[in-house]
Amino acid sequence: MINTLLAGGVGQTILSVVVAILILLATITVHEFGHYIVGKIFKFKINEFAIGMGPAIFKKTKKNGEVFSIRIFPLGGFCAFEGEDGDDETVSEGLAKNEEKSADKSVFEDFEDTNKEKSEEKTKKKFTAGSGFSAQQDSGELSENAFNKKEPWKRILVLIAGATFNFIAAILIVMISFTAYGHFGFAANEVIKTDEPVFLSQSLQKDDVLLSVDGKFLYFTTDLSDALDGKKKGDLVTVEVLRENRRQEITVVLRKDVESDGMTDIYPALDALGFATVPFVTTDNNDIPEGYYYFYRFNDAENYDDCTRIYTLDTLHQGLKTLGAGDSVEIWASNGADEKLITLTAPADFNAVDKEQRKDVLLAFGIKSASYYYQIESKSVRLGFFEGLGKSFVYAFKTVGVTFRSIGEMIGGKISLDQVSGPVGTVALTSQFVSMGFKYVLNIASLIGLSVGIFNLLPIPALDGARAVFVLIEWIRGKPVNRKVENTIHTIGLIILLIFAIGVDVLKLF
Repeated sequence: MINTLLAGGVGQTILSVVVAILILLATITVHEFGHYIVGKIFKFKINEFAIGMGPAIFKKTKKNGEVFSIRIFPLGGFCAFEGEDGDDETVSEGLAKNEEKSADKSVFEDFEDTNKEKSEEKTKKKFTAGSGFSAQQDSGELSENAFNKKEPWKRILVLIAGATFNFIAAILIVMISFTAYGHFGFAANEVIKTDEPVFLSQSLQKDDVLLSVDGKFLYFTTDLSDALDGKKKGDLVTVEVLRENRRQEITVVLRKDVESDGMTDIYPALDALGFATVPFVTTDNNDIPEGYYYFYRFNDAENYDDCTRIYTLDTLHQGLKTLGAGDSVEIWASNGADEKLITLTAPADFNAVDKEQRKDVLLAFGIKSASYYYQIESKSVRLGFFEGLGKSFVYAFKTVGVTFRSIGEMIGGKISLDQVSGPVGTVALTSQFVSMGFKYVLNIASLIGLSVGIFNLLPIPALDGARAVFVLIEWIRGKPVNRKVENTIHTIGLIILLIFAIGVDVLKLF
């Protein structure tokens, strides 16, 4: 039974999720290891380095007192510096109170302490040797290597080291991916057929992989939008494509105006280049099982290629509204597998439906919702070794730019929250990439690494960026912001971040 499950989709899905979680865990571990390495270089006192969060399932204490632990929840980790979140004022107040209590001791207490002096001294020595902590720490005082006792510039370098290690690791992954597998380009899986001669002679062809537009290499779909944004129908653009495994430049006449509304609005550019679309519908009627379907062609000719292609919902609407009550029409459709003929039958009350209202006509045939699916396909484009190395650096830095741009557009309202993923959504998306093959694993691992690095540098309370800002303020002022105030700000920020991360995943359920 177990072998059967592993051989099927369930086993593959579980494996993909496990690998996705391991990618996230590795990304966070690299981040924390960056803090750790730079902290060790500057001799910061480190109490614990942990992989994962929650209760520890493994712990090992080094001779210098550092604890290495593996914890039960694999979505997290930390590098705990001594005194990083400590309150220097609170420590001083505590020491002052201890001194006051010592001054109030009776003669008998002093005599008793004197008698215990030798045994206490032995205990302190034993404690120091076993844990690496000094006798001063036992009394509540921070060591000279505590985080907040180090120079501000050293603390800033330690804080940004996590993101730096994420960037370095991501660039290395991209270099491996680009040199071993190539760059992911996108291809026209189908181009809309047209009767206009100008579009026929200067057009993309089926399976053309787009490499550059007007000399601008396409690393992301946003590059295509940026290259074509503002151009008009009839404008000529030079497109470098991979056609039948040969690179060549072609001239393409744009079929529509291009006016993109933000970086995620790639569709005007695809429309202008002639990328075909397919209606994507969900159905619930007596003719076919409930579910989603791609509608490709009406079965209105003897040969499949001569059948009327359904590019838009308007074409579907026009083909259905001419039917009478009880009439049927056959459509070539697919629910994710091979295309097959399905039959849609007009209901008995169809003549009473307002035929000019597309939504009413579609609902009459049990089509509950409908949208478009663009015939675009991701394909790997092999690059030369040195070309791959060079483009890997550009790709990494452009990813940083795209990430900051997406944050700006999200704040500006051009990107909605349903396009943002929390931890659960990230694992789900990553597992999809994992199921597609190792080259996709490298691709998503680099993207996650760069995203984690960028996110942690943002000046948001609880993140490394905000902590570095507080240290910078201390450096400029010559004294720190009140530690209690800073810790409160970071705590509130952490709570808000957790609520936001969980909230964006929960909202997608509704």
